[in-house]
Amino acid sequence: MPSELAVAFDEMTVLTEGGVDVFLLNMDEMEDVPPYYIDVAGRRFSYSSTTFPTKGHSAQLPRFIQEQEAAGNLVVLGERKNRYIAYVHDPNAVEDEEGE
Repeated sequence: MPSELAVAFDEMTVLTEGGVDVFLLNMDEMEDVPPYYIDVAGRRFSYSSTTFPTKGHSAQLPRFIQEQEAAGNLVVLGERKNRYIAYVHDPNAVEDEEGE
């Protein structure tokens, strides 16, 4: 079972909900469980333990994204089996890979 998946921005669509835009990756065709990490353009997004139903999430999803962005984090969503799976990247938690 894979714990990491690398994707490009062109493999995702943009979901607009409640005034926020977020990248969305369709994971319905994956046979295994969704990965814990998604790597997008060199940024590692981690599963946040937060999911939302694709229908009926009302203001919860946009509020979650706005709160994450206010904290300086980036969010991408995976869509699988009528759920949105939230993945979060914290740019401040990433170690400098160039060896300061």
